[in-house]
Amino acid sequence: MKKLQRVTALLLAFLFLVLCFPDTAEASSETDYVTGNSSYRLPVPKAYNVTGSINNIGEYESESPFLKDPQDIFIDSKDNIYIVDTGNSRVVRMTPDLKTAGIYHGPADQPFNMPEGIFVDEDGDMYVADTGNSRIVHLSPEGELVEVFTNPESGLTGSAPFTPSKLVVSPTGYIYVVRGENIMAIDGNNGFRGLYGQTNIGYSLAEAMTRIFASESQRKFMTKRLASSYINLTLGTDGMIYATSLEREEGEIKKLNSIGNNTYRKYKTIGNSIKNPITEFIEKKVLKAVVAGSKFKFGEYFDDNGNYMEPIFRDIAVDGKGIVTVIEELNGKVYQYDQDGNMLVAFGGLGEQNGKFARPSAIAVNSEGQLYIVDRLNNNVQIFEPTQFIELVHQATTAYGEGDYEKSYELWEQVLAIDENYELAHAGIAKTFYKQGRWKESMEESMLVGNRDIYTQSFDEYKYEVLRKNFVWIILIAAVIIAAVCWFLVASGRGAKKAYWAFVHDKSKKMGVVSGIKYSYNVLLHPLDTIEGVRYKKTKINLKAALIIMAAAYLVRIAYIYIVHYPLASIEVADANPIFEAVKLFIVPLTWVPAAFAATSISEGESKFGEIFFTSMLALLPFIVINVPLMFVSNILSKSQQSWYGIFSAAAYLWMFLILVFSMKILNNYSLGKTIRMVIVTIFMMLVIWLVLGLFYILFARLVQFVLEVMKEFQVSML
Repeated sequence: MKKLQRVTALLLAFLFLVLCFPDTAEASSETDYVTGNSSYRLPVPKAYNVTGSINNIGEYESESPFLKDPQDIFIDSKDNIYIVDTGNSRVVRMTPDLKTAGIYHGPADQPFNMPEGIFVDEDGDMYVADTGNSRIVHLSPEGELVEVFTNPESGLTGSAPFTPSKLVVSPTGYIYVVRGENIMAIDGNNGFRGLYGQTNIGYSLAEAMTRIFASESQRKFMTKRLASSYINLTLGTDGMIYATSLEREEGEIKKLNSIGNNTYRKYKTIGNSIKNPITEFIEKKVLKAVVAGSKFKFGEYFDDNGNYMEPIFRDIAVDGKGIVTVIEELNGKVYQYDQDGNMLVAFGGLGEQNGKFARPSAIAVNSEGQLYIVDRLNNNVQIFEPTQFIELVHQATTAYGEGDYEKSYELWEQVLAIDENYELAHAGIAKTFYKQGRWKESMEESMLVGNRDIYTQSFDEYKYEVLRKNFVWIILIAAVIIAAVCWFLVASGRGAKKAYWAFVHDKSKKMGVVSGIKYSYNVLLHPLDTIEGVRYKKTKINLKAALIIMAAAYLVRIAYIYIVHYPLASIEVADANPIFEAVKLFIVPLTWVPAAFAATSISEGESKFGEIFFTSMLALLPFIVINVPLMFVSNILSKSQQSWYGIFSAAAYLWMFLILVFSMKILNNYSLGKTIRMVIVTIFMMLVIWLVLGLFYILFARLVQFVLEVMKEFQVSML
């Protein structure tokens, strides 16, 4: 028995020890890259080169040649450049060759006061967000005053001050201006036309119940839930408003249609209905655990130093091809996306050299695809020229969006000739194959880049095609398999029952290895009787059978990784670590054993270490029995059936837990209430064990790091 305890302790120590050498490699932050649907940076060829900058506006009348805290930029259809020079309270207009063509201070009787935004229409008329004066000023192309817009009268605008900062003007003449959690629409007569684009904050049952049962005085102190604020907006050539916000639930980047609904890629859809707690649990907990694939986010939530941050997309630009480019204020990065929200490239960063920024504040794009990015702290504008690589990417995404799949395929092939690892190119080819009905080729391409969504679409079509062509044969094969499974269940059930009765009634013979495995199988059919038999014949059990079950569970887990259908896999095969998989599988049952033994020993328990170990290994049988058929059946399922798949995976772990609870009750002859209490105590002791091992891991890792540093210093000193 002591030998078994030592073996268990060594297994636990070994399993945690392997965690002391984590993989800390990451891609360099000094190159262009994409993040896809993960946090890993994948290097890509250079997408943009700095080809110029605007560090001053030159000599123009008596004006200061230097910019001061510029906060917006606009490029019109003729590629004229308009810079909102906020610190100097002026608007600077420059020609495409960067010659200053005009400087505007607003009306002579009340000049601009710290303006922050501008929009220029097709006729060259300027609409300036004169923030400090709480107004919007409409100027002619020559800079003459046309009209002034102030806070429109409406009961919906409330008492909040009117401080316009960013705005666009639609072809119909409506002005859309950022106003906190909304975008406010103003017509040409300064009339209020509604609040637009507010994000749904969803239904909160807790808030509703609080409002029902809270007293009047308590309600006064309740904080009203508000939607996240908008930051900036621009008008696309498709007539849609593209905006950035602080919305972390649905997504920071939005594409708003005529009624204010976001049609861009979302993290999730927020509804007003009461959520089904079971469905929500499956979606949030179970499916995340059993289905691989990282959650998509715009930008990045960690900076170059690995510090957590929530991105603030200060401005947004959309070119004629629908390519969306945003600038992030905190890490100085530029992120570019297609119309489906796929990241095309990320570049830039904080710094003083060309291509870096101190505090980016605005971005615009001209007709040739050049990006003009304003840095409000460096008081300049940097101009970025697209490379052949990113131009091919833009052309390929545009061709696909226009339905020209052959051209899209050819362009993606050219992209791959430059960078064969560019994931979006493989995804683009996969989508092209899907549109052409080439399902298997689409599946192969989507697997190369880990795109489970495209794979699922192609697989579902391929599956239905195979089903239509081979319907009779598939039905016959399915019938044979079902009959074989039924026969196996009946035969194994009889064998397990026979082994159970033989063990219980034979008072002299010790359990054999084979009979022990058969006996263990009975826990799936009659768990209470099986555990009861262990209790009364604890000296006759064979721990070798438990170790074989343990080994079988591990082999099933490894086989599962290789056999389970790709869109339902919990881990990529290339990322699988056999030792780490053992840790994940055995950490609960192996820590349950010493924790349960310690807990029951101080609470009048009757169980011994060996029988606790034996019954804890029996708890692995549901994992084996459910996952063996599940990994084969998964090959006719896809991500669209992941809810059902997740339920069966969750059932295995629930079944395992129930066996552990039954073991606690029966082996110690506890009442139900005491069993629940002791289970809680056991879980607490497991947490203590994990904490101790975690501390050991930290100390050991630091010791290893210290030794390595000493060795490195010694090597340097010997040179």
